[in-house]
Amino acid sequence: MSGTAASVGRRAARARAAGLLGAIAWRNLWRNRRRTALSVGAIAFAVALLTFAIAQQTGNYAIMIDNATGMLAGHLEIQRRGFFDDPKIGDVLRDAAGRVEAARRVPNVVGATPRISAFVLASAHDHSFGAQLLGVVPDGERAVSTLPNMITEGRYLVDGGALEAVAGSLLASNLGARVGDELVILGSTPTGGVAPLAVTLVGTFQSGVAEVDRGVVEVPYQAAAAAFELDGAAHAIVVKTRTAADARAVGKALRRDSRPDEVVLEWPELVAGLHQAIELDRSFGTILFVTVAVVVTIGVFNAFVMTIFERTREFGTLLALGMRPRVLVGTLQLEGLCLALLGCAVGLTIGVPLILWLARVGMPIGDAGAAVRQFHMADRLYPALTLDALLRPSALMIVGTALASLLPALRIRALRPAEVLRAV
Repeated sequence: MSGTAASVGRRAARARAAGLLGAIAWRNLWRNRRRTALSVGAIAFAVALLTFAIAQQTGNYAIMIDNATGMLAGHLEIQRRGFFDDPKIGDVLRDAAGRVEAARRVPNVVGATPRISAFVLASAHDHSFGAQLLGVVPDGERAVSTLPNMITEGRYLVDGGALEAVAGSLLASNLGARVGDELVILGSTPTGGVAPLAVTLVGTFQSGVAEVDRGVVEVPYQAAAAAFELDGAAHAIVVKTRTAADARAVGKALRRDSRPDEVVLEWPELVAGLHQAIELDRSFGTILFVTVAVVVTIGVFNAFVMTIFERTREFGTLLALGMRPRVLVGTLQLEGLCLALLGCAVGLTIGVPLILWLARVGMPIGDAGAAVRQFHMADRLYPALTLDALLRPSALMIVGTALASLLPALRIRALRPAEVLRAV
């Protein structure tokens, strides 16, 4: 019991000592109010700037991902293994309706739909062109795709319209087809037979992406399933989640119910080029953020160097009275921590309300807005306040300030009390 009591007593003594050093460090900060204010202002500026930059970066990424996945890819797709790299008409998922219902029950899923995909020859009048045929459920597509909102002539597909189609505006133009004309579509069944479709063009869409507008034609799922002898099957189950960040958790849930010959592809695999561009941009952003932190850290370092020179006599006196050098170094470290925490608090107080306001109203992009609207993209930028935006700038500045206060403080270990007091 006596050993336990002694241990408790030592811990209490250390806690009191730490509290005393903290109070001394806080008092020392305000011995030169102007220098402290400038240092706090520099840290606050860096934290506010970096928090806003990371939030804006995150918001821009979310918009880019939604634009890229919202047209056709979706945030996730369930496919037969190997279909993504080498599409074959026979690589299908059975019981597509059941798979869709199961996907819709997963938390954070806002839409799921089956899709048949095949390369076909589309003909109208005297013209023929190769195209990608998509067999879709119209209501399901409205939940996962923005393409139904891009109709420029006519209308989109409706449930029950068995023999109708919508096509990209460039494809319709190349075929010389207008709304109301008949399209003849020829493909191949899994057994090698001919899959014929004669449909009425009821609408054309313009996405702004030439490959899509020139090469995609959509028909109702039931018509495509009947023509390609894919009763109740699909090549992909396209899933849209609440946000792109939810795709990983939803993917894990879907994989638990998938079969060994199936794969759940997340958006980084479906739109790999975009994912690589985001990672590259994030790397450059990190370099910029670290550069800003280093510049501010140098300023704080200079402030602590001046502090060491101004208080050399004080430190020499304390050392002569028996205070250990590591205690003085620790006190300066506490001063640096207090300085960093105060600067971070001020920076977040400035940056967070600004981000929340802009996340609600958006940032107009000026004359470029008209151009991006043609591609069905948002004409405003919306920052996204995330935990990373809150923590990373503060962590950078706390670490930087700790280093800035440690390096000058190490000079204390080289002080000789007698020499210091004799020189003053």
